[in-house]
Amino acid sequence: MANWYYVVSKTREKSGPHEESFVRAKFIAGEIAPEALVWHDGLANWIPAGQAFAALKAPAGTEGKVPLPDGLRSWMTFIGVMTILGALLPSVALVGLPMLLAGLGLLGARAALDRAPFIPPDLVPFFTRLRTFFCCWGWMCILVLFLVVVLLLAYSGIALWALSTGQVAPHSLIAP
Repeated sequence: MANWYYVVSKTREKSGPHEESFVRAKFIAGEIAPEALVWHDGLANWIPAGQAFAALKAPAGTEGKVPLPDGLRSWMTFIGVMTILGALLPSVALVGLPMLLAGLGLLGARAALDRAPFIPPDLVPFFTRLRTFFCCWGWMCILVLFLVVVLLLAYSGIALWALSTGQVAPHSLIAP
């Protein structure tokens, strides 16, 4: 299979290598303009995408469909795993079971997307917004993890300082 490359219109940078179906789907979705240059192994020169795709056959079963937005699957996986991990401690008291089920359901939905990597173009806005949603939740999880680590390091530093000076170690972050 030939490796395909295309020129990103906004930045004028080359993108690739990609599979033909991926580049074609981007062309169908309008993300690659007909006048944008494309190239693949075997071509002597770069040619306009409109010319290249006029002669190509559509990949079987993907006629008129486009790929899912970049990053959607990875953010879904991250949020699914973080939801499951966040549910472990509350699950001991049965409070986290809905969270645990939500995380497992999200990972199942992500696996279902692997079986349908191409979608109709009219669903692109929905999946783009869904990716934005998971991206926001993902960065929030990363921020919370960072803050927890910083607080634990600060508390450990205070406790070590208190022990080294002979004072009583703090038992909580909130004074009585």
